[in-house]
Amino acid sequence: MTCRRCQGRMIREHVYRRGAWWWRCYNCGERVDAAILLARAEQEADAAFRLASADIERQEWAVWLARLPTVQASTGC
Repeated sequence: MTCRRCQGRMIREHVYRRGAWWWRCYNCGERVDAAILLARAEQEADAAFRLASADIERQEWAVWLARLPTVQASTGC
């Protein structure tokens, strides 16, 4: 596993106080546990959903604008 912050090597580390395992970056020391990974996954899924819905909205506007009648400019004075 690689660190998101510095792309360094992550190692598993047991935390005796909490009785759990987490990942710690060997280079920068960032620590990641299951709760952090779950929160990041939810944020990334939410961002992907917002991008997809914005893209759908843009497509709907493009279809709507394509249906509008075009007005030709007159050349006479």
